[in-house]
Amino acid sequence: MTRTGAADLHVHTTHSDGACSPCEVVQAAANISLGALAITDHDTISALAVARPEARRLGLELVGGIELTAEHEGRELHVLGYFVQDEAPELIAACTSIRALRDDRVRGMVDRLRALGLQVDLDAIRRTFPRATIGRRHLADWLMRSGQVTDRRQAFSQYLGDDGPVQVPKPRLPIAEAIGLIRRSGGVAALAHPPYDLRERTLESFVAAGLAAIEVNGPGVPKARGIRLRGWATRFDLVPVCGSDFHANDRPGRWLGSITTPAEDLDRLRSGCPSPQ
Repeated sequence: MTRTGAADLHVHTTHSDGACSPCEVVQAAANISLGALAITDHDTISALAVARPEARRLGLELVGGIELTAEHEGRELHVLGYFVQDEAPELIAACTSIRALRDDRVRGMVDRLRALGLQVDLDAIRRTFPRATIGRRHLADWLMRSGQVTDRRQAFSQYLGDDGPVQVPKPRLPIAEAIGLIRRSGGVAALAHPPYDLRERTLESFVAAGLAAIEVNGPGVPKARGIRLRGWATRFDLVPVCGSDFHANDRPGRWLGSITTPAEDLDRLRSGCPSPQ
């Protein structure tokens, strides 16, 4: 099979909030002839060990990735890590801690849903998504499957949204800490889906902390916005990366491989990897 060389560098699996297993996303990437795939699950690298043998079998480059939940000045941001080591001990320990805090968060949301009269069985949800870090999407799916809301959108608009009655804040790392953690794990740190009101001087501070790449194209990014982000990438010598932010096949515009990074930019990322500490 002829590979395109292009890479989808933003993909989620059932190990966080995606609908497809690690092997399924690898197989799908191979079927559309991608040259490389980065699995970037939220706050976990557990999918990599599962996906690695299948990627080798199919001749697909699997980039070890992660999407860390971070914050800056009280605002949530996400940091992508590329080429992190599959068994980076400090990263695994940090993810384990974040996962424990997320369990506390989910239990808090479940308690609030029950206080509103909804029926939520957290043990059943965990059995349904045995490898996932349970989050709001899984609670929304439960409410939908149990007939307590008509669809996921209603679950978020009525209960689970950022301003909803059951929302509990996520555990988040200071962004400099997230960047450093990725670098110490042998990876390259990239700012995921930069906010529309991101200031240039704020980005400069992230670069000073070790940020080496920035996501310049993704779902819903207007052309003018992408041009501006690419300009910043050039100014700060950041690698421009792109990805579909794939979670499930039912999200138009976010299908696997719909937005990709050229091979030459993937090579730049690879060459920027520090030695793991």
